[in-house]
Amino acid sequence: MNETAWQHALLDAITTPQWQPDPRFDAAALAVYRNNYRVGLMEMLALVYPICRQLLGDEFFDALSREYVKATPSASGNLHRYGEGFAGFVAAFEHTAHIGYLPDVAQLEWALHRGYYAADATPLAIDTLAAIPQQQWGELRFRCHPACQVLDSAWPLASIHAHHQPATAGCAVDLHQAQPLLLWRDGDGIMQLQQLPPGQPAFCLALLSGATLDAASAAGLAASPAFDLQAALLLVLQHGVLSAIKEPS
Repeated sequence: MNETAWQHALLDAITTPQWQPDPRFDAAALAVYRNNYRVGLMEMLALVYPICRQLLGDEFFDALSREYVKATPSASGNLHRYGEGFAGFVAAFEHTAHIGYLPDVAQLEWALHRGYYAADATPLAIDTLAAIPQQQWGELRFRCHPACQVLDSAWPLASIHAHHQPATAGCAVDLHQAQPLLLWRDGDGIMQLQQLPPGQPAFCLALLSGATLDAASAAGLAASPAFDLQAALLLVLQHGVLSAIKEPS
C-alpha cells in the first residue's frame, strides 16, 4: 500500500462511525485518535448550538451530541460545515421528538452559523432598482445574499433567542406565538434576525428561491391579505437581502 492509500485508510479508520479493527493500525493509538475526533465534533456542535444546549442541559446535550456523531460522519474537512442535519436528528430522536420547538431552534442556530461563514456579496443599491422602469419590476428576478435566510416557523424563535442572550436573558416567551424570521448579516459581519409580519415570510422565501417580483408578491398576498409589498421590498433592500438583478433567461 502506498503512502497516499495508507493515509486515506487511516482517515477512514478515524472518521467512520462503525469501523472494524484493522491490523495495519495499532488499536490503542487508533482508539485515541477516534476518540479525539468524536470529541472535536461534539465540541463543534456545542459551539454551533448553544441555545439547544441551554434548553436541554449540558449532560443531556452531550449525550445527544454523542449519538448524533455516531450516526453522522463529517462530510468535509472543514469542521464549520459539520452539524447541518442536527435539526432533523433531534426531530426524529426518541428522547427529543416531543419537544416541538427544538428542531426550529436548531434550524435557527444553524442558519446563524451558516450565515456568519457564508460568502460575501455587495447589496443591491436602491438606485440600481430605481433606474429600471417601474412597469418592468414585476418580471425581475434577484440574486440574494448567501448569508440571508427565512425561517417560517410556528414557534416564537425571536423570543427564545432573546431569552438566551445576555442583554435580554429571562425575557418572556409565549410558545403559542408564531415568529417567522428574516436572518441577514450586517455591515460588521454580525448575523441579525427580525420577526416578519404576515405575508412577508412567503414573499421573502419566493425571492430567495428565484421567483419574479410579481410571483413573490402573489405569494405574499396569498399568505395574508394584509401583505404590504412596499414595506416588504423596502425591508429586503435595507437589510441587503438582494445582491443583484438577474439577467433575463
